[in-house]
Amino acid sequence: MSHWHRYSLVCIQFVDLRTVITELIMNLLPEKRKSTKISEKEELFLQNLFSNGGYVVAAAESAGYTKGSAGYLRSKLSNEIISRSKNLLASASVKATNKLISLIDSPQIERGDDLRFKAAESLLNRVGLGKEETHNHNVQALHGVVLLPAKKGVISG
Repeated sequence: MSHWHRYSLVCIQFVDLRTVITELIMNLLPEKRKSTKISEKEELFLQNLFSNGGYVVAAAESAGYTKGSAGYLRSKLSNEIISRSKNLLASASVKATNKLISLIDSPQIERGDDLRFKAAESLLNRVGLGKEETHNHNVQALHGVVLLPAKKGVISG
């Protein structure tokens, strides 16, 4: 077997491996779901979910679904649940801001103020109003990897 032929086989195997790895990675990435219209019953489920403190099974049952539907509903409506949670956090950020200000202005320290402060700080961090953190990543490559473009055809010797 000639040197060129061995090189061609290695390149073909590399391209196949690259294709397999790409497909694996694409299957692991989260899917962007298309927004679908929410039915009245699903809307009732969402309202129940946010009013009962996040108990999915109870929210499903009170909306007229079976217990077994809870996981399906949570999965199907996950984007809407996340969106509404963000809105809820955003509206609570005003309360957190006011609590921080009142804790700062208060001449007396009361029991539990440290927990209230941490809770308010955490909420403000989650909505993007907290301190900014930067991370330095120093990476040193030990081995070089060269990705070759796919071959258009194999020349046999």
